Amino acid sequence: MVKKYFSDLNYTLGNEDTTLEYELVKKIKPKNILTIAGSGSRVVPLISKDVSNLYCVDVSRPQLFITELRKVTIESLSFNDYLAFWGFPPYAAYDYAIKRREIFKGLDLSFECKDYFLKVFGEMQWESILYMGKWERTFAVFAKVVQKFFGKEFDQIFKFHNLSDQIHYYNNKFSMRKWKTLLFILGNKSVFNALLYKGDFIKKNQPGSHFSYYFDAFESLFTHSLARESFFLNLCFFGKLSHEDANTIEAKKECFDHMKEGLSNGINVNYVNSDLVSAAQSVPSGSLDFLSLSDVPSYFGGDLERDYMQELRPSLKKGAIVVLRSYLRVPESNLKGFVDITPKYSELLATEKVQMYIVQIFEYVGE
Repeated sequence: MVKKYFSDLNYTLGNEDTTLEYELVKKIKPKNILTIAGSGSRVVPLISKDVSNLYCVDVSRPQLFITELRKVTIESLSFNDYLAFWGFPPYAAYDYAIKRREIFKGLDLSFECKDYFLKVFGEMQWESILYMGKWERTFAVFAKVVQKFFGKEFDQIFKFHNLSDQIHYYNNKFSMRKWKTLLFILGNKSVFNALLYKGDFIKKNQPGSHFSYYFDAFESLFTHSLARESFFLNLCFFGKLSHEDANTIEAKKECFDHMKEGLSNGINVNYVNSDLVSAAQSVPSGSLDFLSLSDVPSYFGGDLERDYMQELRPSLKKGAIVVLRSYLRVPESNLKGFVDITPKYSELLATEKVQMYIVQIFEYVGE
C-alpha cells in the first residue's frame, strides 16, 4: 500500500548521475547556479565553497522539502550519520529508526518542511525513505521481474571488479535471450506509462524503437563501467543499492566533504517553487553561470519547447554552461546564442551511471 504522503514524492533517491555536474562545477567554479531540484540528490553535489547562490527549482513543494532535508542533514551530520539517516549502504542493513527520529528532532528545518516529514516518517515508522518515491517504487517492480526471469543467477554481472572480465561475461555468458525478452515486455510505452507516467509519457522523437533505445542504453552501462558501481543498475536488478560501491555521489566521502565545506562557507541556498522559465526570470539579470535542467524540457511542447532557451538568455552571464538531459525526446529548440560543447566531455559521459539520457552541454556565447 502506497503511503498517503508519498503520493506527492516522485523521487527520493534520484534518477540521474550527478557526477557530470559535480565535475563541471569543480572545474569551472560558477558563482550562481540554477538547478531543477528533483529529490535533492541532483542539487547537493553542486554545493561548493566557490558558489555564492544556488537556486533549487521545482513545481513540486514536496520535492523542495526533500531537497531542504538533504541540505540540512549534510550541514548538521557527520558522513556516517548522513548515510545512516538516509539508509545508504552499509547502514541499510540495520534498523536505524530510533536514531533517525533522534537526528530528525535536532534538525533546523523550515516549519513546513519539518511538518511534512514528521507526517511522512510517522507513516513510515521512521524507516528510511530512500526508495519510497514513485520512480524508485517503479524500479522495485522492475527488479522483481528481472529476478523472476533470471532466477538465482540474476546478480552474476554485479560480481566483477574488473571491467574487461565483466564485458567478457556480458558478451559470452549473460543470458541475452532472457534480457531481450524482458526489455521487449517492459521497455515499451504502455508498460512504463502504467507503472510511472500515468498518461504523461514523453512523446518520443528519437529514431528507432523503445526497445532499441533501452537495449542500447543498458549495453552502454554494461560495457563502459562496472555494474556494481551503477546505482541505476542496482535499482533495476535489486530494487535497492546492494552495497557501498553503488552509492550515489552524495554518499561518497569526497563529495560529502566538498558539500560540507561549501555550506560552511556561507552559500545561499534558495528553494523556488516555480516552473523553470519563471524561476530563471526571477533571478538578477545576467547572473547565472551554470544551469542544470534535468530532463524537464523533454516534456515541453509548442512555443515553450521552441523558445525556452531564448527565455533563459536574459538571466545568463556570458560563458554560462547549460546542462540538458533528454529522455526519448530531444527538444526542438531555438539555440541562437548557444554553442554545443558536449564532445569536450565525452569521457565523463561514457561512464555516466544511468545512460538513459541524451546529455547535451551548451555554452552561452551571446549574440
